Amino acid sequence: MDFLNWKNIAALLVGGIIAGIILGAFKAYEHHKEEEIAKKLFLVEDYLSKNETQKAEKLLKEIPPPAVGYAALRLGDYYASANRTEKALSLFVEAAEALHDVDKPLYYFTLEREGYLLYLKGEYEKSLQLLEKLPEDIPNFCEVSLIKAQDYIALGKGQRAYDELNRVLNGCPDKESQLTAKYLLYTRLKGEKTNVGETSLKKE
Repeated sequence: MDFLNWKNIAALLVGGIIAGIILGAFKAYEHHKEEEIAKKLFLVEDYLSKNETQKAEKLLKEIPPPAVGYAALRLGDYYASANRTEKALSLFVEAAEALHDVDKPLYYFTLEREGYLLYLKGEYEKSLQLLEKLPEDIPNFCEVSLIKAQDYIALGKGQRAYDELNRVLNGCPDKESQLTAKYLLYTRLKGEKTNVGETSLKKE
């Protein structure tokens, strides 16, 4: 059982993220003449609700930056949920480029998504390189720390994994992150002496 999966993380976030995408887009354009852009963002969501992905993708070409970042993030999340990893990764890259300077929280969330997909692909070093560039105090640091811990475990870096999980246990108030951290400590870090028991990975 992989406790850190899309269902566990996305259950808490995706609903709010979808709303944030649309609301963020409106905030960015409500005082200008971009009503047409806002309509297209809603159309992307409508197409995805009907599984009309080709229409949604085609519409991306008609949305200029930075607004296209919101749509690309939503479409990337859709493909990630459908296990179309490569497609999702390319869209997350596009979203991150568009959102970098206009919506930091969603930019950080996009990199989190990208990092987790790289982890699922077994590209642990690449995932870490991406996530370690993020500031320590970002809103989604709990989720990022959990992904980094999974990367470290896969690479045999037990102490680094423990440090990330301990950060979650001491700094994340939500129960989902706490339970995931405890699960990983008990099941994946056996052999190392920690505050939750004895574990087999050596400290670096």
